[in-house]
Amino acid sequence: MNRLTAIDISLLSLVGGFVCARLLHVFYEEPRFYAEHPLQILEVWNGGFIFLGGVVGSFGTAYLFCILKKEPFLFWADLAVPPLSLTYAFGRIACFLNGCCYGGRCELPWAVTVDAVPRHPTQLYASIWEFALLGILLKIGSRTSGLTLGLWLVVHGVGRMIMEHFRDDPRGAFINGQSLGTWMSLGLVIIGLGLLLTRPILKRPESNS
Repeated sequence: MNRLTAIDISLLSLVGGFVCARLLHVFYEEPRFYAEHPLQILEVWNGGFIFLGGVVGSFGTAYLFCILKKEPFLFWADLAVPPLSLTYAFGRIACFLNGCCYGGRCELPWAVTVDAVPRHPTQLYASIWEFALLGILLKIGSRTSGLTLGLWLVVHGVGRMIMEHFRDDPRGAFINGQSLGTWMSLGLVIIGLGLLLTRPILKRPESNS
């Protein structure tokens, strides 16, 4: 494994993911607000990111880099998926503690109160699902290029659609009765299924430390 390549891909993916996650929030969830307060687009410390936008930005940036440098994208993507999964799982716990991404009314014993309303702890649903997925990914490893990525896309996408079904927080305008997150998650599932059905045999890059 080329360490410099790993560093380059990691940094570029972080930048691409950060920018896309922010811009999707700005132009989809709160376009009117930012049109009136454009400078607040730069106030990223106040929050306002869409995880799936970050996923698209990160993998898109990494894919372009791999094309330009003739690197095996699926190999690097497989390596990135477990840390991404872990980050998402902990991120949803942070959402729970912050009180965002909350669910609809719930009368079950594990309901949590938000704004004096008992609600589904959708953040914890997502976190538990993702930790289970991470365990599966670490257990099976990756024997063929794209296996880890494809499996994550499918299972994470399904879990996200389930979470979206229970959510009740503001997420921008719905499209044909479904949230943007639901449609993007469906896209992940479709791409993941296609990848799992067509993945090539894994060829590891030569070591160059």
